[in-house]
Amino acid sequence: MRFVAVRAGAAALCIGAAVLLVLLALDARVWSSRFPADDLRYRHDASAHNLWNPRELSPFGLDRRLLGIHDDVAYRLALREFRIGRPLEPQFSTAATTHRVQAQIALTNVVQSGEGAARASQAANLLGVLGFAMATQDAAQRETFLNNAITAFRQAIALDPTNDDALFNLEYALDQLKGSGEQQAGGSDKLGQRGRAGLKPTGHGY
Repeated sequence: MRFVAVRAGAAALCIGAAVLLVLLALDARVWSSRFPADDLRYRHDASAHNLWNPRELSPFGLDRRLLGIHDDVAYRLALREFRIGRPLEPQFSTAATTHRVQAQIALTNVVQSGEGAARASQAANLLGVLGFAMATQDAAQRETFLNNAITAFRQAIALDPTNDDALFNLEYALDQLKGSGEQQAGGSDKLGQRGRAGLKPTGHGY
């Protein structure tokens, strides 16, 4: 009787494993089409609903971990928060502020994740853009925000010296700091990261 119970338990485990593999395969198929489709939706409308958030069949986000896409999704969501927050535009609504704060948190997580120097450099550059934007919108804290932005741009360059956006942004931010009569921020030993958005004029950023 005990032998029969063991065999039944083993059979149940095998069936459960087979079902899980099927669910993972189905999720993998969904992700293979969802990434390019949602990337396109994002380019047209960053506020589109449920970007990179398909209905997943496998439990506990197992598909994301096994497919190695958790960081890819997190990075895209960080860029989405940045874009919706429109930090370089004079918007001060609660919604815009919330998106900017969420972008800062998400981009910081990308920087600290250690998943690729180029991507971390892009995230750091965008953190610098957020800091610069706050400097232009808060005269009382201008020096502090400019220094924070300069630190982030230097981080971006340290991680990826080919990050032209960060190089341009650093030079621009230093000029702004110098023009305000303040001393340049120290810290050439910062880590670096870059971004697909910059302070550059039209045609130079993104």
